[in-house]
Amino acid sequence: MKLHKILVVANFSKPQMELALARVQHLAESLGIHVVVRAGIDTSPLAERDFELVITLGGDGTLLRGARIATELDVPIMGINLGSLGFLTAAGIDQLHNAFERLATDNFSVEPRMRIAAQLPSRPQVQGTALNEIGLVHTEISRRTEIELFVDEQALGAYPGDGVLIATPTGSTAYALSAGGPIIAPTLECLAVVPLTSHRLGARPLVLSSESVVRAVAKYPAQLLADGDPIAVLAPGDAVQIQKAERPTRLIRLDSDFWTAVHRLLS
Repeated sequence: MKLHKILVVANFSKPQMELALARVQHLAESLGIHVVVRAGIDTSPLAERDFELVITLGGDGTLLRGARIATELDVPIMGINLGSLGFLTAAGIDQLHNAFERLATDNFSVEPRMRIAAQLPSRPQVQGTALNEIGLVHTEISRRTEIELFVDEQALGAYPGDGVLIATPTGSTAYALSAGGPIIAPTLECLAVVPLTSHRLGARPLVLSSESVVRAVAKYPAQLLADGDPIAVLAPGDAVQIQKAERPTRLIRLDSDFWTAVHRLLS
């Protein structure tokens, strides 16, 4: 993979970030690659857009933010974890040299990971996409909410409680898993509906076709989140349309280690 310019999205709250950045810049410069650094919390528009790769330094949370940029630019993304390895990052900081070698020799794979999109038809400017999940959760003031769901305009039912997640296969090992959702192989394409501490006895996680369109109607005030970041506050009666996003995130993998990570998680 011949690279000329890369964007590094960094979590500057990590104590070893200065060393990690220095190593990335040294390795990139040795290969003739120009590096631009951006803070993970920076939400301003990109001043430059001619990047061929996004690399994140941090954890899975940093990669989620970097993935929005990479998907917008339609370039692949590789995560370098500065802590314990997660499900999304490709390597740890001690494997950085090997990661650059494999990039230079095309010794890696790119997995297209489905994203999910949310939009308020009543407020078209309110929209967002997520790699892990779209969440409709209670506000800090209300402390509870109720979300009524429709799948392809067929009523699914109301979910009183803390809210509902609509997760991708990639997101099935994140917040959705801790809420009792299923583990789904990340290269599949489907949607998982996962209630959050629902007060409805029959509320169970559901797996839907990736072609399904979910309409979620807030019965009480709720927050709309994309990968944990707030998009909007919903008033009672507000409806959100949720479906597969047009463009996937292209995630660089150095090894097929998903089931190894699952085994470690479940052990």
